[in-house]
Amino acid sequence: MVLKPLEFADCVTDSPWFRANLREHELALERSYKSIKLLESQSKELISAGQKLQTAQRNFAKTLQELKLETIGTTETEDERIIANSLKEYSKLILQLEDQRSHILQETEKNFIGPFRKFRIECIGNAIQHERKKYEKSSYKFYQTLEKHLHLSTNKRNDFKEADTALEAEQRQFYRASLDYVCVLQSVQERMKFEFVENLSSFLYSLLTFYHVGHVIHEDFKPYLDHVKYRVQKAKESHYATERETEEFRKKMLRLNSMSHPMEMCAGRVAIKQGYLYLCEKKNLVTSWTKYYCVYQKETRMFAIVPVTQTLIKDIKEAFCQSISFKLKSCIRRASDTIDKRFCFDIISDNDDVLTFQALSDEDRRCWLNALDGKEPFYSPTSGPCKPMQTSLDNNSYKFVKALLERIEQNCKYI
Repeated sequence: MVLKPLEFADCVTDSPWFRANLREHELALERSYKSIKLLESQSKELISAGQKLQTAQRNFAKTLQELKLETIGTTETEDERIIANSLKEYSKLILQLEDQRSHILQETEKNFIGPFRKFRIECIGNAIQHERKKYEKSSYKFYQTLEKHLHLSTNKRNDFKEADTALEAEQRQFYRASLDYVCVLQSVQERMKFEFVENLSSFLYSLLTFYHVGHVIHEDFKPYLDHVKYRVQKAKESHYATERETEEFRKKMLRLNSMSHPMEMCAGRVAIKQGYLYLCEKKNLVTSWTKYYCVYQKETRMFAIVPVTQTLIKDIKEAFCQSISFKLKSCIRRASDTIDKRFCFDIISDNDDVLTFQALSDEDRRCWLNALDGKEPFYSPTSGPCKPMQTSLDNNSYKFVKALLERIEQNCKYI
């Protein structure tokens, strides 16, 4: 916006056009006053938002630094170590940027908002309030004196000299106030071009310095970022390769552990056998089957029973404290005609206690019997099925029975 200049000659004439031009200058300063005040308010909001962002970034960096990437396995590879350590390095990078942001925010509040407020109040505010009041007061007194002077009657000639002197004094005071006011208005307008813009430029320079520091930090940190990216890419490729192998192994395990297929895993001799079994427990003449997780170590022949509930496992240590272990003496498959449950077998401890377990399937029972060196049940002559060859008589047996009957008949004759 271009304003017409305020000429000193116009101050003397005090024409309506001068007054209109003067009002345009006053309105321009009032708009500048409001705009700078709005900038102050928005600057405070900007600083507040920056402080909130800084707090959020620092909290994020703290959480990132405390985050630990766990390693699956016995040892940590170099790639895993570098990737895990990268979180701390990223946290340091964020904190370094936030330290610079904190410095910028402090400088902004000190060197930007303060000078803005001072320029608005002391320069613009003083011009449109204090100096304008002085000008308006002097103008009012001059024109009031002029009206009184013009209304003097010619009959009072003795008062003309005194009135002329007073009018001349008020006129000089009005001219002086008008010139001073014009100088102040134009001075403030000119100072807007360097004081205000200079402060604004300093703020932008600080802001650009922050971004420049961020760029420098990025350039310094870029080799490390590229190195971590390379390690992550290697870990990613390794994961996908392992995932394919895992999928094949998973399918194999599903095939081996399927209820409808033979358990090929039972063919080998295992050092440790473990799994879920149901134990037959008798309490108060009531028989119940309770699920346990059982572990058998073949080398020591120790058999452990761990109570567990699949739907509620709060403390595994507590479950192990309640476990029962004993040394295995022998294992016998339970005959199907001696119990109303399927897949059962008996375990005899070193204290001759007999425990009856139910496996999850017939193949599962075979695996347990294979691991526990289980034996088949022994059938007595009266308890089990008899083969035909055990009930038939051969020739010698037939002769023996015939001789025995004849001997009995002979003895009966003498009775």
